[in-house]
Amino acid sequence: MNRRWTLAVLLAASMGSCTRGDLVATVQSPDAGQVGSSADAGGPPDDWEAYCAGRGPPVVVGDADTDSQVCSGRLAERTFRHALCTCEGLALGASFETDAFRGTVGTYQPGGAGGDVGVNGALSANDAVSVGGSLRIGGAGGARLGQTFRVGEALHCGGPLTGNPASATVVGDARVLGDVALPAFSVGGVLTVPAGHVLGPVDAAEVRREPVDPVIPCACDAASQVDVSGLIARHVLDNDNAAIGLDATALEDVEGERALELPCGRFHLTRMTGTGRATLTIRARTALFVEGVVDLGGGLSVDVQAPGALDLFLGGSVAVAGPLTLGSTATPSRVRVYVAGSNVLALSAGSTLAGNLYAPRAALSLSGGAEVFGSVFVRHVEASGPLRLHYDADIRDAGAECTDD
Repeated sequence: MNRRWTLAVLLAASMGSCTRGDLVATVQSPDAGQVGSSADAGGPPDDWEAYCAGRGPPVVVGDADTDSQVCSGRLAERTFRHALCTCEGLALGASFETDAFRGTVGTYQPGGAGGDVGVNGALSANDAVSVGGSLRIGGAGGARLGQTFRVGEALHCGGPLTGNPASATVVGDARVLGDVALPAFSVGGVLTVPAGHVLGPVDAAEVRREPVDPVIPCACDAASQVDVSGLIARHVLDNDNAAIGLDATALEDVEGERALELPCGRFHLTRMTGTGRATLTIRARTALFVEGVVDLGGGLSVDVQAPGALDLFLGGSVAVAGPLTLGSTATPSRVRVYVAGSNVLALSAGSTLAGNLYAPRAALSLSGGAEVFGSVFVRHVEASGPLRLHYDADIRDAGAECTDD
């Protein structure tokens, strides 16, 4: 039975404004009573009002000692360019599909153009593959195809195309650094294959025998990765906890149900741990930096509704035994999650992912069918059932209201 997963966790560009009067945090816990306060204890950064209005730089790029800054909207639009990016190869045992929509324009409708895919290794597919945008494959092993194969825009393959698909179609141009050994291959634009490589039956607007450069679609090398640990270290020291009386241990040792509502600002938590279930509610422009592990036995729910948006930075391993619910399928660009850890992110039945996940050192394990609203940037994906990703293209404009970095 397919599960519907929706991924939405970090900030979007169009936010409502907030004032210091909005600095109210509420922590409710049946097992621990009332925690925290709504006191405006002071101490927000000088750019606080600009940040709440969607313009200021809420995250600091680099380690705790650097002063360089970047607006988190700008960071997001640079990071989440693909519906799926994998630092290793991609092996698909069931069907795979991507498309795109814009949450600011209307609700998701199937089949929208867009939803690019990048694979730094080779691609292996036993079932149907349908990519609504472009597909770039960096591995010298190229792509081994099964059943049907369709790319809605351009294809760039760093190795041969092999297999016995019932049909193989690229709507735009195709560049293949290797043999094209398919029963038939339809290309709407120009097909480029270097001289000396096998070229089977093709139907293309034009065929060129020219060199094809290798491609590395996903920025996975250490120098290019977002320094998630450095960002967290900076905001362990520089945050708005004091302004709202927020205890950094507010979500430790959760038993039963515990809820935390955060206002506009940048906040720090030590860990999220316990046998119970935690709920985060976000209704303003918020960044949350979790220094240690997330280990919750009862599940985690992150409720982000317009005009709210959340940038969530996780410094340790992530293990949520119960259902994980992140964001809204209507506006996944408002949720962005950055993970520093390298553990396997295994999601349980009933989880919902609606947002954008950045975890280039981690593997994402999806048992059964999975439906993601937003985007995924990980080291490796393990999916035993059909995988469908619906890319919210609004993420590419997340920095529209940022001032120059």
